[in-house]
Amino acid sequence: MISFFTPRPLIDADTALWISDVFQWAIEHFDGKAFFQQTQLIQPSNAFFPGRVTSVHEKADSIFQHCLTYTGLTHWPFTLTSPEMFSPQEPMRLGVEKIERHTEKALVTQQTESSLVLSYPPQQVAKPGDLAASFAHGLAQHMLAQYHQAPPGGPELFVPAAEVVAIFMGFGVLFSNSAYTFRGGCGSCYNPHANRSAALSEDECLFALAVFCKLKKIPISEAKQYLKPHLKGRLKKGMKQFERMESEVVEGLLQP
Repeated sequence: MISFFTPRPLIDADTALWISDVFQWAIEHFDGKAFFQQTQLIQPSNAFFPGRVTSVHEKADSIFQHCLTYTGLTHWPFTLTSPEMFSPQEPMRLGVEKIERHTEKALVTQQTESSLVLSYPPQQVAKPGDLAASFAHGLAQHMLAQYHQAPPGGPELFVPAAEVVAIFMGFGVLFSNSAYTFRGGCGSCYNPHANRSAALSEDECLFALAVFCKLKKIPISEAKQYLKPHLKGRLKKGMKQFERMESEVVEGLLQP
């Protein structure tokens, strides 16, 4: 019998279970202790991204350095280069056996002269929230690639899994806000280069953000503070869906 009182879920059950699996996988392999003890809910505010800049690259680098700090990967050999100097290439292998975040211990590699290079679309600097999410996604992709282990769902889900891992590292509000950009009625005012290229939908980002808040015991009101207005009710819906999932799924994730 169909129950007319069962709330409609935010996302389909299979995707919700996959996102939960990625969180469990990230807790097990990407420093769960750091997640529970040090990871913050990053907000698009001056409190999280302070600093004065005088150029486009300085602004991008300032945002990048803050993202690097919040992901806990400052001890990795990352370098941000300007778009005109960037040349895509296969990243070097660091020989990482165990992922540690938020540590002062420098990561020693055999290629001390090399680095992991990232860049950015210059038009995206005008949208700091999108740029910060893009940086967090890039850092997460490097972390997954260095670990040499496919995420839940296999290699074909590498890119969306990296977005979930970035949300696991605290960037859920920024990902949710930038997952979809309205093109408006005039194509001339839409600049695709200024927007983040999203792998997860708004609702999938919101569900992952709800999982993050539940595990970190962060009040949903705190997460909603900087969300776009049309997303706030859907975040609450995502939280209710996660809480209705099988108890063993939720309880397994809640164990540090």
